[in-house]
Amino acid sequence: MTALVPLDNLLSAAFIGIILSTIIYGVTCLQVYQYFTHHLYKDTTSLKIFVSLFVTIDTFHVALLVTFYYEYTVTNFGDYIFLSRSTGKLCFMLWMK
Repeated sequence: MTALVPLDNLLSAAFIGIILSTIIYGVTCLQVYQYFTHHLYKDTTSLKIFVSLFVTIDTFHVALLVTFYYEYTVTNFGDYIFLSRSTGKLCFMLWMK
């Protein structure tokens, strides 16, 4: 069955972006693990807080990306009215549920 509107341009770019972002997130997690296992007692408290805050924000970012893509590809599959909405408003609405 063919789709009414081809979604390749919309969803393929988002998918590639999510894959690249998740790879970078994995590298970040590895670096944070290395930091906390090797430099935990040598650095100041403010640097430890900064690293923890950075990985928390990056985790939240990946969670937003996964939620965004899940809503587009699974929850609202085939709902072309939903797909035509603005992305910024959509992300805000999804997290306010």
